[in-house]
Amino acid sequence: MDYFDMLIQQRIDSETADLVDALLEQELPSLQPCDCPLHTVLSQLAEKYPLTILPKESTHYAQTALAVIESDFPEDADYLPHDWEERLEQTLGLTETLHMQLFCAEVRDEGAGHALYEQQRIQYEQRTAGSGQVWRRMPVRICAETNSGYCLVTGSEPLREELLVMRGISQDDIDHKTPTLIAYLRARHALRDLLEK
Repeated sequence: MDYFDMLIQQRIDSETADLVDALLEQELPSLQPCDCPLHTVLSQLAEKYPLTILPKESTHYAQTALAVIESDFPEDADYLPHDWEERLEQTLGLTETLHMQLFCAEVRDEGAGHALYEQQRIQYEQRTAGSGQVWRRMPVRICAETNSGYCLVTGSEPLREELLVMRGISQDDIDHKTPTLIAYLRARHALRDLLEK
């Protein structure tokens, strides 16, 4: 049983599994590979959105590097201290040794970035309707390491979906119905829904 079959079997009654089934049935026959390197996608996003590059000594760089090290270099992660602050500090020291290409930026609340914060506000108000809670702007950030392909978007579901669609899929993703394919199809579906509203 491959990963896709396990995903469907575990969530057989869920709306997510039903959506995945429907999207695969509708779109799999016409899908073509369209994968784009992460560094190219980040450059395109930088042209579209006003970004402030975060300082290299910020915890965002260290946390991004740590996520990559723990995933791709577990033997190096084993030597890092258990104390969180020390672990992050030593992680930054490994970024050059491991030839990491880190990118951490925050989207400014202006121009095209303003629409992301407006969507964030609307989603928050929908989720907390009637509770009396007041929305406070959460920074929209993109943190990535381009050699490994690791990328984390926080503060904006639409931006995360846009980035997934821009990165695209490979022939291998199509042939093996990988988690990347499923994420790509769901992101395309969500963006279509957003544009239709």
